[in-house]
Amino acid sequence: MLRSRILLDFIAVLLFVSAMAYWAFGNLAHEVIGTVFFALLIAHNVFNQRWYGTVRRVRPDPVRLFNMVIIAAMALSMMILLVTSILISKDVFAAVALNAAFAVRAAHMFVAFWALVFLGVHLGTRWTLVMTIAGRAFGFAKPNLLRAWALWVMVAAVAVKGAFAMREMGIFTRLRFQYALDMWDFNADMIGFFVNYLSIIGLLAALTYYSQRIWRSLPRRIVRGKAQ
Repeated sequence: MLRSRILLDFIAVLLFVSAMAYWAFGNLAHEVIGTVFFALLIAHNVFNQRWYGTVRRVRPDPVRLFNMVIIAAMALSMMILLVTSILISKDVFAAVALNAAFAVRAAHMFVAFWALVFLGVHLGTRWTLVMTIAGRAFGFAKPNLLRAWALWVMVAAVAVKGAFAMREMGIFTRLRFQYALDMWDFNADMIGFFVNYLSIIGLLAALTYYSQRIWRSLPRRIVRGKAQ
């Protein structure tokens, strides 16, 4: 069951990146991809509904509090994307769409980049679970030094690629709600678009995962001193 849920989550990530490639697939495909993505997002929340019941019962430490903030931010960004997508729909929800203003389209586009950031960070907060399930699925339950080093090299390569991709895709500009004049040439390099965005998600996930590991490894007296 957990394997299927993780698989669906990764499919959702791929769909989200595919939705970012609006100019490659066109409006109809963009709306269909977005609709399927939101269906998987709803399924993800249904599968993880028990987590919401623990929010009030468990006293949050800094890491858990950070995770809760990211989930809340991602939920807000997804709600904005859903509402604005219906308002500006031309195909799937055209019957109920409104004659939305330019500002709504701009909000839909810019919030998508913040949602991308929250998605990558959220993935990083769940990376231990992901790797545990993946290890069991592929029979890698036992520790292996060579495999561990190979994963380190792979993570480092993805992080470096993601750092360059952040600049290449103009992410920082768009996160400031500013338009970037450069447009990706899908006719020249479709694969590069997906590699760039997936590496950005990988970078954010890695930074989040290892930052939380470092925080948890700090002596309690240091952590308490910073909290005070």
